[in-house]
Amino acid sequence: MSQRRRTPYKAPRDRRELFVAIACAVAVVVVTAVLVWVFRPNKDLANDNTVFPEPTTTVVPSATTLPADMTPATTAAP
Repeated sequence: MSQRRRTPYKAPRDRRELFVAIACAVAVVVVTAVLVWVFRPNKDLANDNTVFPEPTTTVVPSATTLPADMTPATTAAP
């Protein structure tokens, strides 16, 4: 003989609490997907009319040049 419950079954979570949790999870996924789409690199690959400036060369100041006499101090054979 099976026992009958004296109190009706109560779910461990309220339906509203479950709905709020699912809605928050969906919102996080949607916001993440939108942010990834908005901040993606190479947004417009089909219309690439970007003009890059010519690279510039840097001139080394004369104060950092090496002295003309760069001979080693010793000339002995190893």
